[in-house]
Amino acid sequence: MAIDRGVRRATHAPAHGRRQRGQSLLEFVIVVPAFLFLLLAAFQFMLIYRAKATLDYAALEAARAGAVHGADIDQIRRGLIRGITPLYVDAPGMGGALEGAAKAAVDVVAYSDIEIVSPTRSAWNDFAERQWDGRRALPNDNLAFRDTRVGGSGLNVQDANILKIRVRYCYPMIVPFVDRVIGGLSALITEGDTWREDLRCSIGHYSRMRLESYAIVRMQSPISNPSRLR
Repeated sequence: MAIDRGVRRATHAPAHGRRQRGQSLLEFVIVVPAFLFLLLAAFQFMLIYRAKATLDYAALEAARAGAVHGADIDQIRRGLIRGITPLYVDAPGMGGALEGAAKAAVDVVAYSDIEIVSPTRSAWNDFAERQWDGRRALPNDNLAFRDTRVGGSGLNVQDANILKIRVRYCYPMIVPFVDRVIGGLSALITEGDTWREDLRCSIGHYSRMRLESYAIVRMQSPISNPSRLR
């Protein structure tokens, strides 16, 4: 009888071991892909954080360029390119910097939108006056001594000399598979936003995420061309 029980235990042991090995394999198949996805997602979000910090600096650089060039949109765009270039530099030396600047210029033209939030066209109409060169412009001199009365725009001339811009940028995500997931969620969340009609974050080799930044500086020059003011 004892021999018979020992034989039965020996017979059932290998089957129990096989079941345990099968269960471990199943757990491995379930857990490892999820862990890898979370690891890649964490890496991608670190890159997104870096891109947002760089975009904040680039927006400030763009606003500074606009402040000293009469809110000229081309100068604002050049400032944005200078500020965002570090995202595209992947080689040391002057050659890498020039190559990165060229890539940044292409991406800024294709995947960014710059809007001058303030001053408005109405503020320009309220306070524009003829300058020494004969052109009408929003004056920037002697602001401390100018009249502080508010015009029809709801601003006085001092506040009208505060330049505020909004920069929206489609950042290319490079981590495989995770970029598609995050890009899809980003497009779903921002559906219906009033972005520039020809700005599509989904086109191109990589999925792209919409990033937005604001910058505010005081004007250092008169605004003579109000065509880009709202």
